[in-house]
Amino acid sequence: MRIKLFWFLLSLTPSALVTPLDAQSRLAATSAPRATKVEYVLVEGADYAFKNPPTVNNGVVTFNLMNVGQDLHSMTLLELPASHTLREFLDMYHTKGIIPPWMPTLGQTNTIAPRQETFLTARLKPGRYILACLIPGRDGRAHTEKGMVQLITVK
Repeated sequence: MRIKLFWFLLSLTPSALVTPLDAQSRLAATSAPRATKVEYVLVEGADYAFKNPPTVNNGVVTFNLMNVGQDLHSMTLLELPASHTLREFLDMYHTKGIIPPWMPTLGQTNTIAPRQETFLTARLKPGRYILACLIPGRDGRAHTEKGMVQLITVK
């Protein structure tokens, strides 16, 4: 009776468990997810400017904002459409206090104190982008008015 039960249970075993090792390896290789390359970009936020590379590669990009200044800082990532300019963004932001409706916002870091860091990751396609610190300074003027805005090109 035990022998019959053993053969019955063995017959229920999925065929993948008894597949030759080389066939299992091929199956695993074809079904494994592809690794995504992530580009790391260091951005130093000072009082009142960003220091970062002017170009990055398209794909997944992680920005590491490090506050090397004495004031609080943050970083907003905005896509700049080809039909618009950095000046148009700044004019609308400084006069009306809003991000233009034609400008997609892709993300924003936390506001960080001096000697702190934060991260922002986004999937970027080729084009132009703006890094901007949109918080007001102690004097009430936006950090972008003081020069804390940077155009970056994604290839």
